[in-house]
Amino acid sequence: MTHFRSPCPDEMERRFDGPVPPFDPAVTGRPVAAAREVLFRRLAAEQRQAIARRRAGLSAAESRADERLCLAARTLHYYRTEGAAWSGRV
Repeated sequence: MTHFRSPCPDEMERRFDGPVPPFDPAVTGRPVAAAREVLFRRLAAEQRQAIARRRAGLSAAESRADERLCLAARTLHYYRTEGAAWSGRV
């Protein structure tokens, strides 16, 4: 028998300390393409908000040279491209 030190065995599966993310639309009854499109739209929206928060704290000169902002923009581009590909709009 396995003994867990934590009071709840589910805590071993937690990968982060934040809130539990909303369900993955890919596991709902939707067709795969529609579910993936919803997933990538949600990821893109979250990334846009993160970019806006990051950009708000930087000056214009700092934002041009900020590597984290550039990486976030590339990630947003990826999410948008994948969302468009799953929706058939490419």
